[in-house]
Amino acid sequence: MPPATVDLPVAAPAELGVDPRVLEGRLAPLLGAHKTGAAALLVKGKLVWERYWGGHGPETAFDVYSIGKAYAAVAIGLLIGDGALALDDPACRILPEWQREGHREITIRHLLTMTSGLHLDFETFTASEDPTAAVLAWPLDHRPGTVWCYEQATVQALCPIVKRLTGKQPIEFLRERVLGPIGAGRVEWLRAKNGDCKTWRSTLTSARDLCKFGWLLCRDGAWNGRPLVDPGFCAAMRTQDPLFGHVACHSEKQELKSRNYGYLQYLNVNALWPDADPRAFAPLGAYANMCLIDPAREFVLARMVTPAGLDDHKGYSNGLDVTSGGTNEVWKAVQAALA
Repeated sequence: MPPATVDLPVAAPAELGVDPRVLEGRLAPLLGAHKTGAAALLVKGKLVWERYWGGHGPETAFDVYSIGKAYAAVAIGLLIGDGALALDDPACRILPEWQREGHREITIRHLLTMTSGLHLDFETFTASEDPTAAVLAWPLDHRPGTVWCYEQATVQALCPIVKRLTGKQPIEFLRERVLGPIGAGRVEWLRAKNGDCKTWRSTLTSARDLCKFGWLLCRDGAWNGRPLVDPGFCAAMRTQDPLFGHVACHSEKQELKSRNYGYLQYLNVNALWPDADPRAFAPLGAYANMCLIDPAREFVLARMVTPAGLDDHKGYSNGLDVTSGGTNEVWKAVQAALA
């Protein structure tokens, strides 16, 4: 097993065409004014800038909420690359509990795109002590593949799929295949009482380790030239699936998100962030935890807000916690530094 953590190569901002005056005069004040605990900027694979607030540092682990969904997608991508799964496989092939009317139509693609049709009930699902048992018994509201709905049970279904095909918890599988090789082996996943990873929610990671994960996605699953994740799957993660051409939205409120969604992460295909490159994408979490990835300019920005180990993060609400507007302000500041 590779070492749990490996330091990133470091470069001065100016060496890679980044203006440090913008980083310090615009980006740092913007983040610092909105309860940021840590931020790190990776350009062309090198750490060019990082800042910490509130006594946090490079070793601090943050609970990044729904950024964890992208890690779950990568675990599925590994299984697809291995030939153990296919995108259009019925999930009930691995989850026999779903071999019933309606549920048997749910495919792996539906789980990755939030089009499973499973019932939206955030409060009840997130309060479940055993989210895996809950999802296997969870009701269906819509025929799979017909309605896009950002809800949590859909992503938790990936946990038992990974467990049953590998015999490992998703975090153990990812450490072995991805996180260890990229030097991010200390990353953990928030667990349910039975030990299952809460794949619908949080990985626990430092800013530097989140940058490593983002750089892996930016490079289509390759690390230092070594392919770790199937490049075709990584490309699909940041491409809007054709099924979005005909699915309805669960509600008008969620329409903007539905038009800008890949495999468990957000895309800029419909100018969700007007000041970012159209090819940009980002795993995002509550409280504006973010991993902004720009393949065109080859940078990754990790912005962390909510420290791990706290039961309640309500005090961390901040003005950047808006999927479109708040996140766009951060994109603008980084783009200005690279202009």
